[in-house]
Amino acid sequence: MGRHNDKNIKEVLGAYLASNKRVAKGYYTSHISDVWKEMMGPTIAGYTSKIMFRDGVLKIYLESSALKKELSMSKEKIIKLLNEALGHEVVLSVELF
Repeated sequence: MGRHNDKNIKEVLGAYLASNKRVAKGYYTSHISDVWKEMMGPTIAGYTSKIMFRDGVLKIYLESSALKKELSMSKEKIIKLLNEALGHEVVLSVELF
């Protein structure tokens, strides 16, 4: 007997998050720190002291002014990479401190 309603967990989770904005906001807020560490690698993650995400704005606190200057020139690329990793356009802007 074949199943006709098979979906993988990514599809189910995506549909659920699309239908429930409040849950989606919490999911992306909690997940973005892990995505940042994964996308930027251990070196940059090591210089990151704090990450805050609210209303589409990702605030990243760095311990290196040289790294802050270098990343500030790549904000659009960072936004694109993070949104691709999250699978949804969540990050609208990046602020570095």
